[in-house]
Amino acid sequence: MSEFTDGVGQAVFVRTDVPDYAEVKQPFRSLEEMVEICTRPQAGLMLERVVVYASREETPVSLTLGYISSSSGKRVPVELGGSEETA
Repeated sequence: MSEFTDGVGQAVFVRTDVPDYAEVKQPFRSLEEMVEICTRPQAGLMLERVVVYASREETPVSLTLGYISSSSGKRVPVELGGSEETA
């Protein structure tokens, strides 16, 4: 397992409090740090994917884990472009 000791990655969240769903990237340097970042509730953010990087024989490689999520009729606040009828 020593080949993954230099692994670095990032958790990519999508902002749900703005209309354009901007990305927020949070880097991590260990498995423990990744778990902490991905499991901590963060207001206005939804986990979209986790990317893990590693070098194997001087060749960089990456693994992307994507997540599919949905909302069940969440109302968009009027000040963000929603309407009173949005269900």
